[in-house]
Amino acid sequence: MRTARILAAVAAAALLAACGGGGGSSKPANVVPGQPTNQGAATPSSTSFKYTSNALTGTPSSGAVQIGTMKVDVQMNLPNVAALHQYAVSVGDPTSGLYRHFLTPEEIGSRFGASDADYNAAIAYFTAAGLQVTGWKQKSMLRVVGPQANIESAFGTTFALYHLPTGDAYGPATTPHFSKPLAVHSVTHLVYSPKWTKRNSIAIPPHGTTPAFNFGLPPQQIAAAFDYTGAYQAGFTGTGINIGIIGTGPISSADYAAMKTQFGLSWIDGLGASHNTANTITQVNVQPAAGINGGTPATPPPVTGPCNTALPACNPEDGEAQIDTQQTAALAPTANVLFYLAYVPHETFGTSHDFGPEEGISEVNDEVQQAINDNMADILSLSYGIAEQYSDYTLADGTTFDPNGTEPVQFAMLQAEGIAVFVSSGDAGAQGCSRPFDGVAPGVAGPNQPCVSAPAVDANVTSVGGITAPIDEAGKKIGPYTTWGVQTEHGFGATGGGLSVAVPKPAYQTGPGITGTKRNQPDASLDADPFTGVAVAFNIGFSGGGFGGFGGTSVAAPEMAAMWALVLDACRQTAACTAKGSGAKPYRMGNAAPAMYAIYNSATLYPATFLDIVDGNNGVRPCSVNPGQVGPCPNPSPTIQPGFNATSGYDLTTGIGVPFGRHLIKSVVGV
Repeated sequence: MRTARILAAVAAAALLAACGGGGGSSKPANVVPGQPTNQGAATPSSTSFKYTSNALTGTPSSGAVQIGTMKVDVQMNLPNVAALHQYAVSVGDPTSGLYRHFLTPEEIGSRFGASDADYNAAIAYFTAAGLQVTGWKQKSMLRVVGPQANIESAFGTTFALYHLPTGDAYGPATTPHFSKPLAVHSVTHLVYSPKWTKRNSIAIPPHGTTPAFNFGLPPQQIAAAFDYTGAYQAGFTGTGINIGIIGTGPISSADYAAMKTQFGLSWIDGLGASHNTANTITQVNVQPAAGINGGTPATPPPVTGPCNTALPACNPEDGEAQIDTQQTAALAPTANVLFYLAYVPHETFGTSHDFGPEEGISEVNDEVQQAINDNMADILSLSYGIAEQYSDYTLADGTTFDPNGTEPVQFAMLQAEGIAVFVSSGDAGAQGCSRPFDGVAPGVAGPNQPCVSAPAVDANVTSVGGITAPIDEAGKKIGPYTTWGVQTEHGFGATGGGLSVAVPKPAYQTGPGITGTKRNQPDASLDADPFTGVAVAFNIGFSGGGFGGFGGTSVAAPEMAAMWALVLDACRQTAACTAKGSGAKPYRMGNAAPAMYAIYNSATLYPATFLDIVDGNNGVRPCSVNPGQVGPCPNPSPTIQPGFNATSGYDLTTGIGVPFGRHLIKSVVGV
């Protein structure tokens, strides 16, 4: 199989905002930090919720809908959220006394999470409604799952079907509310449509850059082109490093095994000896933290071959998770890969193909919460996104930053643990608002308004853009590296980039070309153009399975995560580097972006470490039938929506440019 079909994206876009707050997080002496207790009363908070579901505004319902099992994420009102964000800044600042003083999830919960009383009160409320509740040590969010009737009882509403221009959705028929005061900041997934979140990858037809394999570039070519091989020869292959993948769909263990066999994956050490790649990919299912009340989430069902009926009997792979797991494992050949996956049957709602079968993408926040709770992954790679104005980075006006939103909080917590996060910047160029709602929302004038993708916009992640990288079988450059955009072959999609409307520009983001007071993205880039894309194994062992070529910034993000694993391996082996760290994993450095910008601002390190991409534009050619679709379509529009130009130094297409593995290690670690 030479091409692959990427399933449409899935997720939520509803918000319940509660006024009032939680109490302090001080604990009695006999309370285990991070463990909810029944001591104390819940802090009162308003039951006057402001329902801000932009997606359903002005759309009449089409009657009641039968959903079955439902899942919502409940974000607690954190009393010390400003202190959390400040700690995330300090722990990544080399001039701070807190630099690389990373915390455990228990310490995060004790210092910055909800109070025990508030957390327990919310758990008790939903449990009393007959719902399963999953909590975690950091006490930031709750995962609430159960029958539709029980969800309706807990939120004082019923659910209806809405026929929207961008696809069917379900949502509350009346304004939701709690029957008692709870210290809850927001709730997501009460409104749900599979059209509203996107995976950042694009399937491609065969191309001819690799005569032996015309279904994408093998990992060895990527490794040679971007000098992972130099790191291998210096003894840095990812040993002892855990790379976490936030799953957007299921994987089969047969896929990576087939990749290793098909391409004879191996690496060469400094003595010229060849070693077979033998690392593994381990699935980590979302589970409640020890000592937290609530039920056990459903175990993801077995993977099936291509199909189009209901979960759990039909559970096909989607291609996205295969990109992330295979690229990281192949390019960091001795690192461990942890694949986080949550599952709930509600994603098969209805009989429309729009609603299933799919698994994973509306559970990504649950998976991130599990990664924080476990504190096992040293690096996370994320390949999904939604326009910033529709995300929980903004309040109801679509432009005001919400520091207590689920994602801003959880990525600050990951930074407090020292976990580096790499997020794909998107495949819609500068036109991130073209999806998911075709530009109908507060803060969005229309689908052609430039905007960026979240969570790549977060200050505590490294936003990864994409380039076109023509290379030969030996990984040698055979043409100029340019911005991935319409000027390259066929122009399917473009690297995401632009200025945030809400997230403040982080202090580390300085240097020529960086503008304004808001977050600039992306930070750096690697190969992403589908026509210089990579080979991916999927549906191995099933009819129609095989290898396909993939591109998109979903390729670039795991490539960058794998490269950073080599950097952490070098730190792990270098006493001067680990001496700057703390705790059980002193080799961790937290967000990679500050180190990259420090290199950018060095007249000697920058040209030795990065290739500055100076050509190209990230405008996009939308699909005439569905303007919200970016990528291959039967009738692309002749009109190119404007983007940003690549220039010397930082630009809003490829960031500071393309790093090379061995040189990045020298510049960051000094070895």
